[in-house]
Amino acid sequence: MSSREQKKLQTRHAFFNAVLDLCMMGQSFSSISLRQVTREVGVVPTAFYRHFDDMESLGQALVVEELGNTLAILSNSLQIGRKRSFDRQIAKSIQLFLQTVSAEPRYWQFLVSERFGGSEAVRKSINDLMKMHSKILAEDLALQPAFAHINQYDLLLLSGAGTNMFFSWIIDWLDLTYSEDHDDEVDLEEIESKKQLMLHNCTRQAQMLFYGAYNWKSSEETLLDD
Repeated sequence: MSSREQKKLQTRHAFFNAVLDLCMMGQSFSSISLRQVTREVGVVPTAFYRHFDDMESLGQALVVEELGNTLAILSNSLQIGRKRSFDRQIAKSIQLFLQTVSAEPRYWQFLVSERFGGSEAVRKSINDLMKMHSKILAEDLALQPAFAHINQYDLLLLSGAGTNMFFSWIIDWLDLTYSEDHDDEVDLEEIESKKQLMLHNCTRQAQMLFYGAYNWKSSEETLLDD
């Protein structure tokens, strides 16, 4: 990569970081203006258009390039569904997931807050990203002998439920992480106790979902009221 290409890539990432920082400070993506982002990056507004068509395309690129890569790394590391022993498989996966959230709080805060945010383009990008990783999880579950009796349709439903459940934990975990790192008066022992309790409860929720699925029969008929 030439020095010019490297500089262009650095500037592109600077735009991503500016958005993530502003959102972490409480702004929604749809409330951030182009001028505000360029001011944060330290470039003139016209320089923005060398990288993106508009703010919507910036948001889409952020989701696909930055957040997509983070989720891809996480998916490759998670143990749920892989062909291996059952030894604390779910517990280890939950620990890894929450550790990843703590390590990249800006990414995860953006994902959960903008999943239902005001930008349609960003909402769609996040939704597509979640569907893709639900599909990957379903493929992993299909490798597990314990789920061999569940058809592909039901595995997709199961993985979608699992993905949504994982995402439901993020804000509460970030609140604990933020207090631990930024509040000088916080009782660290109390925060650690709350984190351990949350880790226990999240693990138990996941066990209830996946152990329950072990006893599910895809031949079961689902009837809706007329």
